[in-house]
Amino acid sequence: MAFTKQNVNYAADYSRAMADAYPYISYFGEIWGANNANLYKPGMGSTMYIPSLTTSGARNTDRDQVTGTFNRNWNNTVQAVSLEMDREWDTLVDPMDMDETDMVATIANVTKAFTEQQKVPEMDAYLASKLYSFVTPDTTTLTASNILTKWDNYLETLANARANRDRVWAYVTPATYRLLKQASGINRYVDVMGSAGEWNRNVARLDGVNIREVPVELMKSAYTFAEGWEPAAGAVQINMIIVDPEAVAAPVKYEVAMMSEPTAQSKGKYLYYERYYYGAFRLNNRAGGIIVNAAAN
Repeated sequence: MAFTKQNVNYAADYSRAMADAYPYISYFGEIWGANNANLYKPGMGSTMYIPSLTTSGARNTDRDQVTGTFNRNWNNTVQAVSLEMDREWDTLVDPMDMDETDMVATIANVTKAFTEQQKVPEMDAYLASKLYSFVTPDTTTLTASNILTKWDNYLETLANARANRDRVWAYVTPATYRLLKQASGINRYVDVMGSAGEWNRNVARLDGVNIREVPVELMKSAYTFAEGWEPAAGAVQINMIIVDPEAVAAPVKYEVAMMSEPTAQSKGKYLYYERYYYGAFRLNNRAGGIIVNAAAN
C-alpha cells in the first residue's frame, strides 16, 4: 500500500515486542506452497515451461493373436509462460536508531514488518488478480437466498472438470462469508464449547471444500505495483474464488536477501537488500479447476 516516510519514533522506554496491527500471513498459502510451485523449470530469461502428457485410451485384448504394429500412443506438449513480478526492496538502518528505539528498529524487526505488511499481501493480491484473469467470472450478485444454489452449481462444474473436491479451496470476502452463514436452506450445526458456553458459528468447510475469509483489499481484479501495491483504477471486487491448487502454478524462481555491516560506503549504516521473482499461471489442461464470482465491470 502507499507509504509516506515519517520521523523515527525514538522511545526512551519502549516494548521490544512488535505491536503492528493485524500482521499478515499468506491467505493463499495452499497455492504458493503447492507441489506445482516447485515442478516447473525456468528456461531462457523470464520464460518457464509447463509440460503435460496425453495418451490414447485402452482397447480390448485379442488373446488368440498378435496383429498390427506397436505405436507411440502418447503426446507431450509444453506451455510456455512468462514471469511478471521481479521485485526488490532495500533499507538502511542506523545503529543509533537501533539503540534509541530500544532495539525495536533492528534489521530483523524491520524486515519482518516488510514481509508481513508489504511482501506477502502484495503476492496474495497479485495471485487473486491472476486467478480472476484466468477465467470468465460469474457476475451473479450473491445473496443469502441464492448463494447455496450458486455454490452447488460451482461444485458441479468442478466435479465435471474432474477437480478433486478434497483439495479444493474457496477464498471469500467477509461479506460473502456472512452470506454463507445466513444462507437460506443451510443446515446449521452450532457448537457450544467450554464452561463459558462459547458459541462457534464458523463455516470452515462446506460440502468438503475448505473456506477461508480474505480481506476485500486483497480480492480485486487488478492492481498496480509501482511501489508496493494498490488496486488499479476501475478494478472490480472479487467475491469468491474456488480453486483446485493443482490447477495453478505459482513459482518463486529467485529469492535472495543480503545484509551488509556498516561500512564507509554506507556511512556507518546497516544495508539490507531483498529481491524476489515470481509469477502465477493456469495449467491449460486443468483450466476447469478455477471458478470466480465477481462484480460486473
